[in-house]
Amino acid sequence: MLPNAHRLIALLNTIAKILSACVVEDLVQMVELHGLLPDNHFGCRLGRTTMDLLHYLTKYIKDMWRKNEVVSALFLDIKSAFPSIMLEHLLCDMRRRGVPPTYIDWIRCKTGGCTTSLVFNGFVSKPVVLHRGIDQGCPLSGILFQFYNADLIDIYNPKKDETAVMFMDDALILACAKTLTEASTKLVDIMM
Repeated sequence: MLPNAHRLIALLNTIAKILSACVVEDLVQMVELHGLLPDNHFGCRLGRTTMDLLHYLTKYIKDMWRKNEVVSALFLDIKSAFPSIMLEHLLCDMRRRGVPPTYIDWIRCKTGGCTTSLVFNGFVSKPVVLHRGIDQGCPLSGILFQFYNADLIDIYNPKKDETAVMFMDDALILACAKTLTEASTKLVDIMM
């Protein structure tokens, strides 16, 4: 077995999955109706599939090329995305983006107070309280992670021929300019 070749899993009650799926449906409808998340955040939402992302990127790049601009890209992949979410930060992000308190309180109850134990070779550790992470197998995982990392998309400036897109835990930031050096400098400025 390779050292980083494992993933924690959460065994969820079937009723909890059904309730979570209902909450996801409500959250996604709220997001679309009230614009709670950036339009450039793809995945887990209707009309924001992988193909929609590819069409958006292709159009953006071709539009810049037609203006005789160079496009420079920065790819980011968030490692161990779901287990690393800081729960209080997630709830704060959701509150700031306009999610009703009822949903935030429900998610706090669902994610709070979770514990884990290590079990191997007949050994069972004492329960450890988890302060980070959401259940990767839960229907809520995708939309919650979008709230958690939406600020990363908000850093670009469309007036400077910049854009950013995300698909779950993968981000792509694009900058355009007349030369590759200028475009790369824009990307460095965004990252700083």
